[in-house]
Amino acid sequence: MHRGTIFIITKDKNNQFEIQKSTEFNGGMGLDCYGKAIYDMLKDLKEPLLFDAMIRDFNDEYFEYHDDVMTYTADSQENPYIDEKKNQKYFDYARTENQFKFFKDNNGDYIYTSDSNYIKNLTDEDVKIVCCNGTYILKPNQILVSDYNECVNNTKETFGENTDKYVKLDTLEVSDYIQTKKEELLLDNIRKTFESFGFNVNIYSENGIYNQIEIESWTDGGVDMVETIYFNEVYQDIYDAKKIDKELQNIVDNFSVDEEIDLHREGQDYKNAFSIRESLEDFESYYNKLKDLSKNFLNKYHELIFEKVMKDNLIKEDSISEINY
Repeated sequence: MHRGTIFIITKDKNNQFEIQKSTEFNGGMGLDCYGKAIYDMLKDLKEPLLFDAMIRDFNDEYFEYHDDVMTYTADSQENPYIDEKKNQKYFDYARTENQFKFFKDNNGDYIYTSDSNYIKNLTDEDVKIVCCNGTYILKPNQILVSDYNECVNNTKETFGENTDKYVKLDTLEVSDYIQTKKEELLLDNIRKTFESFGFNVNIYSENGIYNQIEIESWTDGGVDMVETIYFNEVYQDIYDAKKIDKELQNIVDNFSVDEEIDLHREGQDYKNAFSIRESLEDFESYYNKLKDLSKNFLNKYHELIFEKVMKDNLIKEDSISEINY
C-alpha cells in the first residue's frame, strides 16, 4: 500500500518553528493518485489553523478513517518522547538553524519513511529541507514532495517514473548543507587520516550536500594520480569511515597496473620519460601505496580519534587544575 503523510512548517506564538503533521494515510498517496489531490489542497492552504480541517476534508473524501485526532504537533530531536521503559525515543524531525531533516536525524538514523511526503512552508522565511539527493530552499508557501527521503520536485520523477505533466511542482533552489558539529568532526578526522598516508584531500558537494571525496598523490616518478570516492545514494555515508574503507577496497580491487601503463604510454611525453620497466616499477609502487592505505585506513582513523580524545581530556584537566590553583 502506498502510504503518505502531510507536514506543514509554521511558527508558534513565540515565533519559533513548529511542525504539524497529519495521520499517515495508507493507500494511493502517490502523485499519480490521491497525492495529486492533497498537493492541490496544500497549494490553497494559507492559514495553519485550517490544517486540521483540510486533512479531515481530505480524509472524508478519500479514506473515511474514524480517528479522533488526525493532526499532531511533531516532536523535535531535542525534545523526544521517552517510552515507559525509558529507553526508546520518538521524534519526527531534526533541525539545525533553519534546516530541517524529516527523513534521517543528525546521527543518520531514519526518522520517517512514508512512501510519499508532502511538506509546505507556512512561515514568513526560507527554510531548508535535507533530502538524500540535495538540500533545498523552501520559500514561504512552497511545497516539497518526496519519495521516502528523495526530493521529487527537482527530478520530476516519482518512484522512477516521470510525474504527471499536469502536476505543476515547485522548482526548488539548492542550498548548502549545514553540518552538525559531530559531522564536522568526523569529516575532519577522515581528511586527516588520508593526509597521514601522504594523500591530498578535496571534498566536493552536489545539490548542497557533501558526497564526493577526491584523494590525490604522486607516483615516485612524479605521475599525478587521483582516486574518487562517490556516494550518490545516501549522503550520510561520507561521514562513515567503514563505508569509506569499503570503497577504498573497491579502488584497490579495480586498480590495474597494466591498464595504467597502457593509458599513460599513449602520451609521447610520458613514453619519452619512462621505459616500460620504469612504468611497471612506478605503478606497482603506487599500487602498494593504495593497498597500504586500504589495509590500515580504519586503524589510523581510530588512532587519530583516540589521540584527539586524550588531548581534549588533558586540556580539560589542565583547565580544571588552573581553576583549582
